[in-house]
Amino acid sequence: MTQFYLQDSRSHVGDGMMFWAKEGRGYVTNLDQAELFTFEEACRHRDTDVPWPKEYIDARAHYGVDCQLMEDNRRIAGLNAGARVYVHVPGDWNGNDVYWVSEQRGKVTENLQQAICMDLENAQFTYANHAGQGTRVFWPAAYIEEIRRRLVHRQNVDHKLALRVAGVKMPRPPKAAKRRQPMLNCCGCGRFISWDGRFLNDCRNCGANNCP
Repeated sequence: MTQFYLQDSRSHVGDGMMFWAKEGRGYVTNLDQAELFTFEEACRHRDTDVPWPKEYIDARAHYGVDCQLMEDNRRIAGLNAGARVYVHVPGDWNGNDVYWVSEQRGKVTENLQQAICMDLENAQFTYANHAGQGTRVFWPAAYIEEIRRRLVHRQNVDHKLALRVAGVKMPRPPKAAKRRQPMLNCCGCGRFISWDGRFLNDCRNCGANNCP
């Protein structure tokens, strides 16, 4: 049976989509902390809560690093000779996620899977011109991979396609019941006339004025 994440479509963190957290503990971008539902369970929630097939979302997820989890003392302790490092580009964020030097020359990325990872000595040589400027900061790969989390960006998904792939359809919202106008009898001939209609026209049968 297909499982579903339930997105809170009212908000997002940067480009990161927000999902219902496990045990009803608010909303999270971290997919590993998100609750899973059956399709029927997911459809019982508010109109702003959107079900996404787990397999579809997982296939489009990537690793990002929340700046709130990055501890400088852990960074310094891990910068030993021969350590593998990621190269952080400080000063900007996508939501809470930091940017890294990308494998694509001249670019940065918040997707850790697209970030350069190299030996500390190689990084120090490559970015020697940035020394002391704080424009490139080395973080131990072992530590960063310990605190990374899986998330998905809203521009990388398509809800209609996701449901079609999963073979499910969203139920149609129930039609709003039409409000029936109260009726009353014409004071002249006794015929039924609508409550609002008495203010618009005299009785079409006898011409009586039924306004109060």
